[in-house]
Amino acid sequence: MTRKDRAPAAKNSRGLSTSSSKSDQPLTVTQLAASIESAIKDSFPAKVRVIAEVSSVTNRTHYYFTLKDESATISAVLFASAAKRSRTLPAHGQKVIATGKLDYYAPTGRLSLIIDKLEPAGQGDLEQRYKALCEDLRARGWFDPATKQSLPVFPRSIAIITSATGAALQDVLDTASKRCPAVNMLVIDARVQGDQAKSQIADALNRISDKHESLGIDAIILTRGGGSLEDLWAFNEPVVAKAIHDCTVPIVAAIGHETDTTIAELVADERAATPTQAAMKLVPDRAALYEQLDSLTRRLTRELSTTLAHHTNHLTRLANAGPLANPARLIEPSAAKLPTLIHRLKSSITHTNINASRKLDALTLRLAKHQPAAIHATRKEHIAGLSRQFTAAINNRLSILSSNLAAADRQLNAIAPRQVLDRGYSLTTTTDGTLVRSTKDLKPNDQITTHLKDGTVTSTVALKISKSKPKKSKPKTNTEPSLFNKD
Repeated sequence: MTRKDRAPAAKNSRGLSTSSSKSDQPLTVTQLAASIESAIKDSFPAKVRVIAEVSSVTNRTHYYFTLKDESATISAVLFASAAKRSRTLPAHGQKVIATGKLDYYAPTGRLSLIIDKLEPAGQGDLEQRYKALCEDLRARGWFDPATKQSLPVFPRSIAIITSATGAALQDVLDTASKRCPAVNMLVIDARVQGDQAKSQIADALNRISDKHESLGIDAIILTRGGGSLEDLWAFNEPVVAKAIHDCTVPIVAAIGHETDTTIAELVADERAATPTQAAMKLVPDRAALYEQLDSLTRRLTRELSTTLAHHTNHLTRLANAGPLANPARLIEPSAAKLPTLIHRLKSSITHTNINASRKLDALTLRLAKHQPAAIHATRKEHIAGLSRQFTAAINNRLSILSSNLAAADRQLNAIAPRQVLDRGYSLTTTTDGTLVRSTKDLKPNDQITTHLKDGTVTSTVALKISKSKPKKSKPKTNTEPSLFNKD
């Protein structure tokens, strides 16, 4: 439908075409698209200038990409003719000022900015973050080739960290299967784009680093297909870079297209342009190994043949010349020395036997002294002597103790209570046997017992005895006897 075929239309306040009639007649899609195109061209100037960040660049003769800011995006095209005139070409993360016209392509309903002129307006936020992180990690030495690990020559098993649904995984598996099916491939599914990608990639790397010995993993391939700077940004995150740097297993990274370079690839031990190339760097080529084996076999065979021929010739020369040509000449000098050596051997044996006999006699004498019968007799005589000494010592000790006991008995009898009583003294006790030593020990009506030489007298205390000296008078007939009385 051309502009001449369009129905007459009026413009509303927003610049949109409306039918002159006020009926609710529906529009065809072509009519709606034409109205949109007309509204855009009538509402915007022929040239517009937009400041934005470049993303999702595709170069297919013409440059197709996206212009974006914090909250919106718009498609943009830089045709080849305009690109030849432009000093600036679109690149991921680049911040630009784009000058061009808006174009609405009705067949696909796509609104694009057709750019005539592209000027740099400073770097985009992602590009700035990328460069800052690169400078930081380079200063730490994480990009230094001296810190990189060597790739294994014949890996037993290789871990592939990527999306299980991505084409990159299939490229790696196909290449590994063709080159060497004996190498085991362990696929670890992880997000490679979006907010969760960085944590899943870092966790996978850390787990393999911790358990690679038990799993038998000798290398890692970290890969994904191409995309915009935003799509690949998970591989520029510091947490992923640290996991790669700390990993104890060699890592080959192949992220995006060959023109894309992520921080993960810079930190990795080896960078590959594509997933296929990553597999080729790690998986040995079976055909090449066979060729190498054949070459080594041929070289070894040649070396062995040459060495064997050399030694054969050498042995032949030795057999035909020198001592080996007449072996008897080697024996004659030794045969002449044999009688002398035999005589010396016999003399040495005789001398050795004499010395041995002397030592044996000396040992026999020492053994006789230490025979049980001799030892028993000696010890029996010693015990008899000790017994006699012991008996004499006991008798002497008993005599001394007997004399001491007789003397003690005499002394005891001299001071015994019974001897005192025999001399005319008496001993007074209470009924419970307590010795009465003073008048203070008694009170009226107490029963006391007086022990005399030839018996005892029981008395009752009638009154308290005074401490004063009694008058010299004859005792009354009715008074009790005193505590101590002279016979």
